This record gives sequence, C-alpha cells and structure tokens, in this order.
Amino acid sequence: MLVQAFRISDAYGNPYILKAGTETFAGPCELTNETTRTWVIRLKITTKLVCLSKQQLHEQNWELSEECFAEVAGQSLEKLLEVACSFSDANWSDVHISQQLSVFDALVDVLFNIQDLRFSRSGEVAGIINKMVNAFRGVIDGTSNDIRGSKESTIHPATFVLIQVLEFFCRNRDMVQSILESGDYNTGPCSDMFSCLASKLKECAETVFQQKGQMYIFVLNNMYYVLQKNRHSGLLPPNVAATLVSVIDQYVVSYLDEYWFPPMLLYLEGDSLKKPRRSSLDNFIGEFFRTCNGQMTWKVQTELKNILREEIVNFIVPKYVNFSEVLQANPRRCWSSWLKGMWRTRSEKLECTGADLAKVIGRLFER
Repeated sequence: MLVQAFRISDAYGNPYILKAGTETFAGPCELTNETTRTWVIRLKITTKLVCLSKQQLHEQNWELSEECFAEVAGQSLEKLLEVACSFSDANWSDVHISQQLSVFDALVDVLFNIQDLRFSRSGEVAGIINKMVNAFRGVIDGTSNDIRGSKESTIHPATFVLIQVLEFFCRNRDMVQSILESGDYNTGPCSDMFSCLASKLKECAETVFQQKGQMYIFVLNNMYYVLQKNRHSGLLPPNVAATLVSVIDQYVVSYLDEYWFPPMLLYLEGDSLKKPRRSSLDNFIGEFFRTCNGQMTWKVQTELKNILREEIVNFIVPKYVNFSEVLQANPRRCWSSWLKGMWRTRSEKLECTGADLAKVIGRLFER
C-alpha cells in the first residue's frame, strides 16, 4: 500500500504539476492567452492529482493516511495556495479582464475541491476567495472615465466589466457562496459589484457631462444595458435585480424633475391656473420647445426612450390641455368684446393642441 500510494508522486516530474521550485506568478502583465492557459492547466492538473491522492489513501483505509497524504501531496497543496494568493493579491485592471476571469474560474474550482482537505493553510481558502471578489471590485473602480466621444449613449468600460464579472459569479455562484460562508465573509458579491458600478457611473457622469440631463441619461443607458443583460441571462440575484430597477426609477425621476416637473408645470398649475394668462401659456410653449430641441439628438436606449416619452406625455399633455381650456373659458372680463375677439384669434393662431405636443415629445431622442 505504501508503495502504491507513493507512486502518485512520480507525477511531480510533469512540468504541469505545481510543486516547490515552480516559478511563481509575477503579475498580470506577464499573461498572454497562452500563458494563461498554461496556468489554468497547472492549477487543474495539480488539484486533480491532490484529490486523487486523498481518494486513493482513503480507499486503502490506512491508519496513517493523513500523515502519508501530507507527505505525498503537501508540497503541491502549499504551492496551490501560494499561487492562488499571488493571483488574488495581484493588481488587476480591465486590460487583463479576460485572463483574470479564466484564472479565477480555475481558482474557484481548485479552492472548492481542496477546502475540506486537512493541511496547514486550509483556513486561508475563504480569505483568498474574498480577495478575488475585492480584485473584481478594484477592476470596476479602476476603469478609466476617459470615454470616447463623451456621448450620453456611451456604455462605460466598467459596465462591460461588470457583465463579465456577473457571468463569472453566475457560473460559480454555489461554490463561491459555500466558500465565503465557511469564512464568515459577505456572501452577496453581486450586490457589492453593482454598488461599485453605480458609484463609478455617477463619478464619470459628473466628470464628463456639464448638463444634468445628460448625466442622468448616461447613467440610465448603462443601467438599462445591465437590465437587458439580466433579463436575457438572469445574471443578478433577485434582490440585486430589484435594486437595479429601483436605481433606474430614481434616475428617471431625477431626469423628469430636472426638465419637466416641476419646471414646466409652474406655468400650468397653482397660481398660474388660478389666474390663467396668455403669457403663462406662451412661456410654457417657449420653454417646452427649448427643452425638446435641446434633447432631440440625445441617444437613449429604445425601451428607456419609450418610457421617458410616455412619462412626459402623461404628465405634461393633460395639464396643458386643462390650462388651455380654462384660459379659453375665462377671458378677462374687463376686456371689451372686440378685445376678446382679438384674444381668441391670437390664441387660435399660436396655441398648439395637446396632440401637437405629444407628437413633438414622440420625436425626442430621435435625430
């Protein structure tokens, strides 16, 4: 039995087996697709060897199996932890996100399979996974805000990174949560990732755009991109998906409050409605077209575009129609009949109908 168990160690001559003396990971800059593949193979083969050693010794029911296992596989286990630490501690960026994801996929599988093996550093496994989570957060936070063209329709690099990270957690959710729970760490990394993106987008919007409306639309376009990906692939846990929808709703309200309510309604409600004047209607029309013309060229995600248009129509048009009707029904009593006639003629020439306003709103974000 002793000879049979130790024959497994013959594999240590294989260059793909991690052992004492194997070179260490120097940093993300050394990674190419080929070297990444080599590291993944090393991690997987070494883990397979370690687990096979444990299984074989257990099947032999040998009283000294734990001691023998430490001698047979100890150096490879130590090297696995050393390499895992070097990857999780590295300074990653979005430039190497593809390589990072490939290696981290392998590491999750490695750490999940060795977490219950008895060896001196087994207590470090959960901490390494937690460092991997922090590394992803660092990549999202570290992406550049120098977005090309400074358009509100631009999808920020951090948003693309988040989608890939969410896909990673979706693939590995059960294993990651199991390991994090064993170390009493936060088991909701997706929530942390989303919060990090939300902060990043807000920071970028405030840096790049001068108009608040463009800031809001930029964030909304990015949030809707995540929402659509989640609908298609179910990347987010239900609680995080609900948070995403809530954040979108908040930004929609912020946009509407900035440009439409109450700015537009000041001309159509309150004191303006109690004492309706033609000047209020003229001021509203002027402000309405200035706002619309300023936003015609903004690029907005299709579904979001329809939502914003519908919200604006539902709030603005009924108020406008009501004000127009009240105004027409209450010409100033002090006017003579011929002045009233002049007012009606002027009103008929200049006043837009509610349907006209709805058509203009329907062309927002189109050019």
